[in-house]
Amino acid sequence: MKVLVISHSAIQPTYHRKLEEISKLGDIQLRVLVPDTWVENTQVLHFSQIDKPNLSFYPGKVMFPGYGSRFYFTRGIIRHFKQFKPDIIHLEEEPWSLCAFQTIILKRLFCPHSKLIFRTSLSISVKQRFNFLASSIERITFRKSDFAFVLSERAGQILNQKGYNKGMMVSPNGVDASVFKKMDIAELKQNLGIKNDFVIGYVGRLMQMKGLDTLLKAFSMLSKDNTRILLVGSGDYKEELLSLASELGITDRLIFVGAVSAVDVPKYINCMNVLVLPSITTPLWVEFFGRVLVEAMMCEVPVIGSNSGEIPNVISDAGLVFQETDEHDLKDKLKLIIEDDELRHTLIQKGNTRASFLYTWESIAKDTYETYLSII
Repeated sequence: MKVLVISHSAIQPTYHRKLEEISKLGDIQLRVLVPDTWVENTQVLHFSQIDKPNLSFYPGKVMFPGYGSRFYFTRGIIRHFKQFKPDIIHLEEEPWSLCAFQTIILKRLFCPHSKLIFRTSLSISVKQRFNFLASSIERITFRKSDFAFVLSERAGQILNQKGYNKGMMVSPNGVDASVFKKMDIAELKQNLGIKNDFVIGYVGRLMQMKGLDTLLKAFSMLSKDNTRILLVGSGDYKEELLSLASELGITDRLIFVGAVSAVDVPKYINCMNVLVLPSITTPLWVEFFGRVLVEAMMCEVPVIGSNSGEIPNVISDAGLVFQETDEHDLKDKLKLIIEDDELRHTLIQKGNTRASFLYTWESIAKDTYETYLSII
């Protein structure tokens, strides 16, 4: 079985594990097309070549690197359709993207009998989000595809509402358990100036819809004794957060770290005593998964999330959920975590068990491979 995977996410080393696990499961050849350069959270990423049995990566030039819906390959793609002639084309991109349209055209020209799978994280059904071109591409992708991987049950429901009536399966984001784990980070904590403090952390983009103003306001209502807040990430909302921190009088307890590489993220999560994802739902955006929650669970760090989008479903009973934008509710949840050692220990155990069972690349790879077999 020959499978052509097209994925901008595969430029990240943490994503390779999924593909490696799929390649181990049977008589399969995986060929992965990936941008040679990508922009993620203001960082410029460059693909590093790896070679594994039954798994080959082919970096190519793209237009608009960093824009998931706009990018497309400008070089190094046609020969993979024309010569490889895959049994399955696995498009790890949204069905309305230019890359999806490019894939459909090349499939029709060079390998019309290949099966096509796309993957979507769609979590909010708003017509205004799509212009005429994107809506047209999406309809074509629906007609030409054979199966869809959806990030969540919500995404599957929205696909049905939009007229997609073919096979689909929930396939969440996975986490590499060999990377995200409990580890000794004494040196990093020393470098950050963290001693015996209780550290409340956040990892991700610094954007208004991430609800970080709610987090800062809740933090400001906690006792000043041995509590710090650690924000890891970059974005255009940073200056407003610094201004708010000054107004709240918490600047001296705030540790700001810019965007870090994917392989360094678990080190910073391990510096935290609790990780918070305080996202806010907007008319055009909602938290469609919240992978950092699973990463923290793997690192044995308890989590608190707002009730935005998929966050409550990801957390389930393995963490605490608060009403989005409600700093008082978040403050109460933080106090519970800080003051109740037994609760914190229970959530750590539940979180690690949940993440290890549902969100490892091994389990997701198995489901993916079985889907391949079923559609051939």
